[in-house]
Amino acid sequence: MKVLLALVVLGAGAWWVLRPRPTDRELIERLIAKAEHGVETKSLKEIMGCVASDYHDPAGLSKTDIWRIALQWVRSSEQVDVVIEDYALDLHPPTAIGRFDLRLIAEQGLLGIPATMQLTVEFAKERRRLSGVWLVRSVSGHGLEKEFEGVL
Repeated sequence: MKVLLALVVLGAGAWWVLRPRPTDRELIERLIAKAEHGVETKSLKEIMGCVASDYHDPAGLSKTDIWRIALQWVRSSEQVDVVIEDYALDLHPPTAIGRFDLRLIAEQGLLGIPATMQLTVEFAKERRRLSGVWLVRSVSGHGLEKEFEGVL
């Protein structure tokens, strides 16, 4: 019985160590899909789960500012589909830069945010437990600082 238990434990440990792990590119692509889904479903938790604690962008927005903007978005009645038309990732772990061409398809006027955007996103890999997780550290090209000037 002890031998069988030892084999099971050894097998589970070997699987854990040798199992295929997603590449950094795949992890970033999952993060992008999570953020896109969070915006489309208005999930504040999902949106903010993509943002690094040290978020700070060229417009001067912090993670707290992004939370306020996301909260206002979640509370609005507008719906939006995010369509990423093209993107490129430049990986240099523990950071990466993504350049995105995207369209926002909204029911209404989308709070005055442009329907097409060219964003540059800085990703950072943070250590969590035994592995790392990719998060958004900075976004430029969004124009949110102008639109939400009175809110922030």
